[in-house]
Amino acid sequence: MPIPKWTIKGIVDDYDTCGCCGRRGLKRTVAMMPLDADGNEDGTAEDVVYYGTSCAATALGWTQGKVTDAARAAQAERDQHDNWARRIISIYAPVEFAPVRDKARVYYGRNQHQRDTGVKATEEVAKLLAKARATLADTTTGPARPSRIEDFRRYVVIFTSDDRISLVRRVPEDEAERQEQAAAAQRRADEIRGRLLVVAALGAEAARDIAYADDLTREWNTKAWQAAHA
Repeated sequence: MPIPKWTIKGIVDDYDTCGCCGRRGLKRTVAMMPLDADGNEDGTAEDVVYYGTSCAATALGWTQGKVTDAARAAQAERDQHDNWARRIISIYAPVEFAPVRDKARVYYGRNQHQRDTGVKATEEVAKLLAKARATLADTTTGPARPSRIEDFRRYVVIFTSDDRISLVRRVPEDEAERQEQAAAAQRRADEIRGRLLVVAALGAEAARDIAYADDLTREWNTKAWQAAHA
């Protein structure tokens, strides 16, 4: 069986023109990376082409339905990687330049199996942050995503009485809206006999991780937000 010339990387909304036939006004295009003779990816984001589903199906020798399913699956995987990267940066970027002791406490607190194994927290944090930033900087299926502490946004988190997260909402930029949200969140927390927490993160899922984290992680999270918005 011949090896396909392309592999599907995801679905793109930013390109509305088929790079094969030139058709314009497409709602979305399929991002495809060229493959070498051994079936390995042969290029970078700059080598990706964007085809309509019909042309992509012809290039791959597939049906349009199979192309659509593969593109959605690839994009879902990409989104999972992005979510992982946002969580890693939201957790570890605030302690990137923290004292070694605090950085180690944060890292080993989340990776207890690596404690006393010779694994150095400082090196691991640097590796994780480098990988996460590279993930969000990848432009294969769209523009680079926010990855800096300056890009963090605040989220209000409501916990139930048994310390489960009931609600996560982004804090509005407008002061009046912020006050209105804070009052409504407090009322809701009182109704369920829960508690409120405000954290900073790159996304709602990352905010959940910060909210569930240890006190030291949240302390550095707050410091990072305050320093970035001083």
